[in-house]
Amino acid sequence: MITKDRVSQAIARSPVIKPVLVRLAKRAAAGKKLPETFSATGLDYAAQRELEGLFGTVGQRAADGRVYISVMQPLREPSEWRGLLGVLGVAEKTVCDEDEDVFARLKLLMPDKAGFIDCLAAKDEIARFVAKRENRHDWLKLFKCLIEHFSSEECGIITTLSQLGSNWFNDSKKLRSGALRRQLVLILATAQSQTPDDESLVLEGANIVDNPYTRSVVFSAPVVITLKDDSVFDFADRFFARGMAAQLPLETVLDIRSVEWGGDKNEVVTSENAAPFAQMVACNVPCVYTAGYPGLAVKVFLHKLGEAGIVCIHEGDADLDGFRIAKEVSNAIKVVRVVASEVLARSCPEDGIEMDADQRRRVWAFAANKPDFKYVDDVKSLSVKGYWVEQESFKSILGKEGKRK
Repeated sequence: MITKDRVSQAIARSPVIKPVLVRLAKRAAAGKKLPETFSATGLDYAAQRELEGLFGTVGQRAADGRVYISVMQPLREPSEWRGLLGVLGVAEKTVCDEDEDVFARLKLLMPDKAGFIDCLAAKDEIARFVAKRENRHDWLKLFKCLIEHFSSEECGIITTLSQLGSNWFNDSKKLRSGALRRQLVLILATAQSQTPDDESLVLEGANIVDNPYTRSVVFSAPVVITLKDDSVFDFADRFFARGMAAQLPLETVLDIRSVEWGGDKNEVVTSENAAPFAQMVACNVPCVYTAGYPGLAVKVFLHKLGEAGIVCIHEGDADLDGFRIAKEVSNAIKVVRVVASEVLARSCPEDGIEMDADQRRRVWAFAANKPDFKYVDDVKSLSVKGYWVEQESFKSILGKEGKRK
């Protein structure tokens, strides 16, 4: 393969080949593949041999003196020329040409991200956006800033779309809505192996929120909260005593330093669905509402409970998403029991809802592709049974063999 040392030495022996190499390097710097064959004039036989040595092929000289050199497939890739740009005095481009292959140039600049870039290029929604010349500059900047962000110490810090828009585009509104926000979601969803349908969930998975005051956690638990400025609040404990739920915005949850637990058991129940959660609140069961997949406020609050020594029982639908939600909860707090697992084992077809063909395929594919998933045995059981069970049915199903523990 061509290296900087080999190129420098070849140019030192035959300076006339440098303009030829510069022409090829500029094409690579633009993200374009090199042609299968290139030609050059004004080369003596010594210069021809130098090019042949670099490219590992035998050239052909026409009657008019023009030399034709073929290029092997690996050397046609723009990424193979990245290390040569400096020695040839070719700068990496910052402006997109009309016919530029954006993804090829990104792979040139970031060869270690080539696989990820190929995944993005295969997404129709991304490809259509990047196909428009007027979008390319912003998309490239978005991608590069995201890579830099997740490679820095700031990646674990919770931030907002407004802050990122200001930092990256000098415009706090740039990422709060519109097509570029959607591209941000698509890139993050690909990186996290998620569906981009729930944009807030994808963003929160990357510690990015649209507004820290509109994201919240709803719970009912005997806790006294101490904030980072040593302020102490016991309203949640008093709400719990009266069978009421409390709600805290993400901004406040992030300001919690510690929680003091006053319950009889160091145990909290997380509920995927609203109706069962309301029943738990009314019965003075310490509980946290996940509202489907838990958002950032829920995860941070559960983590704070875990730091206080609290463990979790999770209740959610006995379906694929339910077990994936249980896994998300277990990432934030120690889960000692997943009720859906017990329900699935005790249920019969009459207790559940038959899965359609698409649901069956989704469950089967997930079990096959995620063998290390924490609750993969339950997912496999779903695949075999062919039905799923709603959380609202749990009490009656468990009641067949005794009351809920």
